Amino acid sequence: MKAFIVKILEFAAVIIGLIAGVFLSKNFGLESIIRGKEQAVTLAMTEEALIDDLIGMPAGSDIPRIETAQNWSDTWWDISCITVEPTQIISTGIAVRHPWVSPYRRSRRTGTRKRAEVTYTVLDAFDEYAEYYLLQLPDHSYILAQMPIDYVWKLKLGQKITLPVGKKHAVNRQAVSHIRDLCEKYHVDIEEGVFYCINDIWNEEHNMLLSIIRLVIAFGTMLILGTVLITIAHKILKVKD
Repeated sequence: MKAFIVKILEFAAVIIGLIAGVFLSKNFGLESIIRGKEQAVTLAMTEEALIDDLIGMPAGSDIPRIETAQNWSDTWWDISCITVEPTQIISTGIAVRHPWVSPYRRSRRTGTRKRAEVTYTVLDAFDEYAEYYLLQLPDHSYILAQMPIDYVWKLKLGQKITLPVGKKHAVNRQAVSHIRDLCEKYHVDIEEGVFYCINDIWNEEHNMLLSIIRLVIAFGTMLILGTVLITIAHKILKVKD
């Protein structure tokens, strides 16, 4: 009986380690760490470069701030470089597939399978999706946003930050039914789009590197935490090697 309990606890330790590893790998701000400190984008730079080359870069002091619902409504779609200094963030739990992630998943066992366009964030084990968030503006109105995960944690920890340069982008139509109720609760007009500040170009170029690092983080966390928990269980049950 004791041996059976030990096996159950060992299995549970590995599962806990795996869950912790996946959580850490997903929520670790790899993009900001690898990219390092970058030059802030100025208004003059936005007149000389394509907007998609600037999205996700630090916003300079003269980049227009979206401070009110009216500011957001007046913003041009996909061509205006803007930023936000939010006062609060709310998770929707709903995410859409990153544009650099293939719509199909290939494996030797199951062949080619289509990835879901929209999913719940708890099911996104490999950081293949970008979650929708509600951002509170200085006038206490809310807008939809998608952003790098490290900025999400800074906001949840109460830090005052300026988000990277972003643009006003259309909301994924498949996601609308999942987030409509929450948006209505906070008076968010889905038809006004989403503030998007993820650097798609950089992420597509470094997707393989980021995937490898996340796997290393997940496996390393599972190995270390699992070993610690198994050791504790053995000591409590007085298991002799």
